[in-house]
Amino acid sequence: MKQAYLLYSESDAAKNQSFIEQLQQTGLQHDVTLTLLIEEQHDIIKATKDALFIWNRTRNAELAKQLEQLGRRVVNRSEVNHIANDKLRAMQLAILQGIPTVPRVLEQRLTADDFPIIVKSTGGHGGNEVFKCDTLEQFKTAKEKLTTYLIEPYIETNATDVRVWMIGEVIIGAVKRIGAPGDFRSNYTLGGSIEKFDLTAEQRTYVQRIQKAIKSDYIGIDFLHVTHDQLLFNEMEDPVGARSYYELFDKDLTELLWQYLLK
Repeated sequence: MKQAYLLYSESDAAKNQSFIEQLQQTGLQHDVTLTLLIEEQHDIIKATKDALFIWNRTRNAELAKQLEQLGRRVVNRSEVNHIANDKLRAMQLAILQGIPTVPRVLEQRLTADDFPIIVKSTGGHGGNEVFKCDTLEQFKTAKEKLTTYLIEPYIETNATDVRVWMIGEVIIGAVKRIGAPGDFRSNYTLGGSIEKFDLTAEQRTYVQRIQKAIKSDYIGIDFLHVTHDQLLFNEMEDPVGARSYYELFDKDLTELLWQYLLK
């Protein structure tokens, strides 16, 4: 039996217990024991010497980099984790790839005519640390809560975005997420609704271009949904959640992941 490892923070492991158990059960069917290690509780470097691979579901890119320097295979690569958890770097990557992107507002050029705006932490996730500001005073209050942040124009989308999942170069699904009534954020975990979304050929090209640029194993890519044919790159997710995937798609995600990881 081969040995692989799954890294989580303590809080995220508690939230994803069912997914972890499914991954482990599917791994056994492929003759691999997938051992869960908690970032705050284990000596990851020491514990993973015999690793077939190490699946990093934390947001600790530095730990992933240390493991890579020891010659261990890390999923996703540290650079993917670093870019996906820095919204500014992710946006810059998308721009370099020629992908339509949510515009950025520079604080030093911010005027009253720019409001309303969106202010969000460059390192936030799950819809946290995102604020809609209608006035300069609201902006000043919001930015005091954040260490590093981005300013974007508020784009009316009826709180709708599109999440695309990719395993390697393959798009395994896309979903349109609509925010809860009265909430400008579209996150399903915050009470929104979901439905399948059919990407156009051009949109498929966009996400594949991003994946090839960073050589990711398993990521989510999010776009603001302006119209069906107009999507604007918003951010990437690593680790990416799969709750809405399970709600809408029949294929066993854990089996797809194991087939990719072991090929």
